[in-house]
Amino acid sequence: MAVLTEEEFAEQIRSYMVNMYRLSFAILNSTQDAEDAVGEAVLRAFENRNALKKKDAFKAWIMQITANEAKKIYRKNKRTYATEWEEQFSPAFYDDYHELWDAVMQLDNEFRDVIVLFYYEQFSIKDISKIMKCKEGTVKSRIFRAKNQLRELLTESL
Repeated sequence: MAVLTEEEFAEQIRSYMVNMYRLSFAILNSTQDAEDAVGEAVLRAFENRNALKKKDAFKAWIMQITANEAKKIYRKNKRTYATEWEEQFSPAFYDDYHELWDAVMQLDNEFRDVIVLFYYEQFSIKDISKIMKCKEGTVKSRIFRAKNQLRELLTESL
């Protein structure tokens, strides 16, 4: 059992805050809801920090908590968000590949989640299956289908 001190926990959270927000935004497609999900995830993780078995598994652990909190908010809200670019979207996530990010944000949630985790957060298929609580084959299939949708979206925009 890996016990994190409060300082170590805070340092880890600071390290992954951008990643947590990006995943939450990918699930919720709302700046405000994504911020709420990250806040709830930090609170849940802090309350359960003694449950972390290995310190080097912190990123996967916090991302799973973040995904769960974002999905709770999504289910609670039961509303559909527009997939257009939000002007107030934090510049930290706006890079030279913003057209690709825009296309990713147009994907269905199940595809958006795996693309963000696989390509942006660089998790393995195995880790994504744990985070998303589905089989590895499901993750592979979603990545394949998402890439096809992205190809179509990007071809249309040319």
